[in-house]
Amino acid sequence: MKKTISILITLLITALSLSSCMKVNITLPQQNIGAGQAPAVSTTAEQLITLPPVVAETTAPAIETTSPAVEETKPQEITTEPAAQKTPLEMTDEELLTWFNTSLNNVKEGMPAFERAKLTTVSDIVLSNQLANTLVGFVKGALLSEETEIKTAEKGQSCVEIMSPDGERYVSNLDISDMKDIKADAKGTSYEVTVTMPDAKNPDRNSGAYAKIFNFITVDDVVSTYAPKVGATVERKDIEVNYSGCYAKALISPDGKIEAYDTYVTCVMSLKNASIKKGVTISTDVDITLESNTNFTKFAY
Repeated sequence: MKKTISILITLLITALSLSSCMKVNITLPQQNIGAGQAPAVSTTAEQLITLPPVVAETTAPAIETTSPAVEETKPQEITTEPAAQKTPLEMTDEELLTWFNTSLNNVKEGMPAFERAKLTTVSDIVLSNQLANTLVGFVKGALLSEETEIKTAEKGQSCVEIMSPDGERYVSNLDISDMKDIKADAKGTSYEVTVTMPDAKNPDRNSGAYAKIFNFITVDDVVSTYAPKVGATVERKDIEVNYSGCYAKALISPDGKIEAYDTYVTCVMSLKNASIKKGVTISTDVDITLESNTNFTKFAY
């Protein structure tokens, strides 16, 4: 009997072991499915594994956003008024001289029409030897005279040879160190600018301040022209030409056009130990005072 029970237990254990490897169908008791009742579910052991819930992909509704209207702003315009241009009365000496030079030089570049009147005067002759005074008295009357020369420049005509300095492309090439003084005065709506030159001895046409603005007498001119007029022979080393009180004056419109221009040059030509032969030879010093006033007028642009 005990042996039979042992066999039965062994068989039961074997059967249980086999059933664990097989699918087990669990059938729930069927019930009538009424409204709201779920149907019977057949479940296998494999289906007992719980899967994560599947979340249905949803698309969020588009949210229409309206940005507030941005008011268009233009960059603020910065208006800068041009600096007020200085009048000649407000300019420094350097600025005034630059304006003077530029305005004058535009005459030779722009070539307006104008008239030039040049008055040359030998105003005095002084001889240290009284006998010589008597001997040259007959020529003093001819020397103490005025000579006027008129020239006209047509519009568009080159005036390089008519307007001083002769042969140069400029009328004034002065810098601040060349002059003694410069000033401006109001003349109606225009301005009169006057440049006064320092005293000078034996200026050279090829260099120096006087050569930058004037035509003037040199030592060579004394040897070739003025000494012979008084019948004098003199060595170059004994000749001095001394200038003083010379100036240039321009009437200029506010837009820089020359309306009138004057130059005044005066000098004393000194001949030391000059020999004058009038039957006899007399040694004497001779001083000849010369003035040259040149006026440029009737400008037409």
